[in-house]
Amino acid sequence: MLNEDISDRNLNFESYKERITNFSQEFELGLFLFILKRSLIWITLCVLTALASAFLYLRYTAPMYQARTLLQLREINTAKQVLSMTTFAEDNNMQADVELMRSKIFIERALQKLPLEVSYFNRGQVLTEEYYTWSFYKVTDLTVLDSTVRDIPIFLDLSSPNEMRINYMVLGKSFEGVFKRNEFVRTPHFNCRITIEDRPFLKDDNASFNLYFKINSREYLVSRYAQRLTVEVMDVNAKTVDITCKDENAALARDVAQAMAESFIASDLERQSESAESVIQFIRSQKDTVFNQLRESEFRLQNFRLDHKVADLDQLTPMFLERTKQYEDEVIRLTLDIELLKAIADATNKPMVEINSYELIPLLTGTEYESILNKTIDVLLDLLKQREELYLEATPQHLMIRSLEHQIEVQKRVVLESIRGLLTRAQDRRTEIDVIQKEFVDRYRTLPEKELEYARIERVFAINEKYYTLLLEKDIEYRISKAGFVPENRILENASLPTEPITPKRNMVLVSYLMTGIILSFLIVLGRYILHDNITSLHDIAKLSHASIAILGMVPKYKKEIPISQLLIDKNPKSLIAESFRTVRTNLQFVDNTPGPKTIAITSTISGEGKTFVAINLAGIISFSGKRVIILDLDMRKPKIHLGFGVENIRGMSTLLIGRDDLESCVQHSTLEGLDFITAGPIPPNPSELILSKSMSDLMVKLRSEYDVVLVDNPPVGLVTDGIPMIQKADYPIYIFRSDYSKKQFIQNVDRLINENNITRLSAILNGVDIERNKYGYNYGYGYGYGYGYGQGYGGGYYEERSGGSTGLLGWLIGRS
Repeated sequence: MLNEDISDRNLNFESYKERITNFSQEFELGLFLFILKRSLIWITLCVLTALASAFLYLRYTAPMYQARTLLQLREINTAKQVLSMTTFAEDNNMQADVELMRSKIFIERALQKLPLEVSYFNRGQVLTEEYYTWSFYKVTDLTVLDSTVRDIPIFLDLSSPNEMRINYMVLGKSFEGVFKRNEFVRTPHFNCRITIEDRPFLKDDNASFNLYFKINSREYLVSRYAQRLTVEVMDVNAKTVDITCKDENAALARDVAQAMAESFIASDLERQSESAESVIQFIRSQKDTVFNQLRESEFRLQNFRLDHKVADLDQLTPMFLERTKQYEDEVIRLTLDIELLKAIADATNKPMVEINSYELIPLLTGTEYESILNKTIDVLLDLLKQREELYLEATPQHLMIRSLEHQIEVQKRVVLESIRGLLTRAQDRRTEIDVIQKEFVDRYRTLPEKELEYARIERVFAINEKYYTLLLEKDIEYRISKAGFVPENRILENASLPTEPITPKRNMVLVSYLMTGIILSFLIVLGRYILHDNITSLHDIAKLSHASIAILGMVPKYKKEIPISQLLIDKNPKSLIAESFRTVRTNLQFVDNTPGPKTIAITSTISGEGKTFVAINLAGIISFSGKRVIILDLDMRKPKIHLGFGVENIRGMSTLLIGRDDLESCVQHSTLEGLDFITAGPIPPNPSELILSKSMSDLMVKLRSEYDVVLVDNPPVGLVTDGIPMIQKADYPIYIFRSDYSKKQFIQNVDRLINENNITRLSAILNGVDIERNKYGYNYGYGYGYGYGYGQGYGGGYYEERSGGSTGLLGWLIGRS
């Protein structure tokens, strides 16, 4: 039929199908890259949105700073090493010290060292800045008249150069007052003096401030920083403790952490000093009492010697002396125990607020009663500690405090009863020793009466002297121990001013937001790839039809604006579009190469796939080969041939088939030699009946006798069935798909059309392929789709004019959107 030179084309149609199928895997990559390019604007928007969100988050999130200090817990007592004695100090329990620093009582003591009675703020549109010590306005001489004013914002307006306005709200009632600057402020709830420093920005009319201050309560400060302070053991062996504080104000975080460390050192020294002083006071009180008894016994001994002229006890037997000495030692020990128990009982039998743990514990240290009384006294001290902590949060009338005080009274009675029991046993034991000693003395009544009385007086003197000497030794030892105790708790690392916030971390936020944008972009691309349902290349047609549909070729997308006349091949015969239609013309011979006139029927699934455009230009390219071609517009419901040639649609196929017009009056001539056409004519109510009528068959016979090729532009078979009869009768039935427009499911319509209507010669053309966006798919499709015509590329001389456009990154993005 078509006599074009094809001597250099040795590929057959079946091998072409096979080669298309072999490139499935490679084309999937090309499709993914194609979708990636088409999603480039979305990717860019996602990444830019993520970065913008990151910068907004960093801009409007209050930075949190963290300061830390390193404290080493250690103590040295040189007196203990020199005297080899048991000291009054408690054993250093590291975990107990850590818990002490975590307690609210200790945090309150540390915060008292800082100027936190009043906090100063400037509230911005989003963030609020705490000035701390560098505030340009200060509240001094503060007297709080009503505690309800604490912990609420008290706003300060300095817009007037000579006045200041104060307003706040307490219990739903607002207060507002105007005062002169730097004068004493008196309100119903507090009195103070507000000093305002002269700063240049205060004179700036454009400067905007929303200043306020808070009179902090003790409970608020403790509650606030108890959550922001962290005390952790850094190294057990080195006895190091790490103290960290977090706050929006870097200087405040540093000062709180440093105050915690310094307060612990001062508190530990004070605690040890109080314990030592308690023991020394007890020794002094006993020493004064024993000294008086010693002086009295000394006077009696001296008077006895003078009155009875007895010098010594050499005349008494050694056995009497030895036994007497043993009894004396026992009496001394019991006397010490009795006095000690009385002191413990006196220290315990006090009101709750006066019971001192640092007085009770040292009195028991090193005695035989330590193991007996230690447990009950520890329970009492724990209850007292719980009572102190509850007083920070509740009133004395609170049920928990009253219950705890009842437990304290019960435990105190248990301690006192234990002490009384021990005291009774000690006194009974001393009475027993006295009885035994008396019996022993009675055995020696034969001794001279004067010497025996002398011995008794001297024995009392010796007892008092030994007791007094023992107290002197203990007094000296504990004084030396107190002087030798040096707390070695030291700060290994002072808290420094943090320069970088711990949150938000700029780099981490930027990276995380950027990764989120990239992941979201990837999900968009992946979603579009998974949900992609458009035909993009010849590969899709071959793959989804399992190579059952013959492929004539593809038509590139026209980059310029298509003119009113859709006939393009005559405008630039060497263009890529003209060459693509030559390839289709050449490949038609593989469908039917028998001589004689031929009928070409073109259809598609839906409107807009370009069947009219393909029909006009395919007819034109065939007419270039010297054939006489006529185009029939049978899409009478939505005719377009007359638009393609730029003529009126007054008469045509509809009027011709009903016999209103003759053939000669309906045939119109194009600008190309050998190319005629018949428009659809007025839209009829029954196009299907007209196409199936005998007039249509007679018309086709007549036209085939006058023309070499009759090309029929049929209606879309996916919408109506008008075109199926012509497709069945055509020598070259052609089905049009449009790249990035036709759905993949349209290929199933073609398979159904072939199987149900036995149209074995049906071939496909892919229209509107965007080569610039899908170079991979184009090279593949063009090389193997057009291979029957001109091999795998155009080489010399064939080109398509490209309009100038935007260059650079912006033009590249716009060109791929």
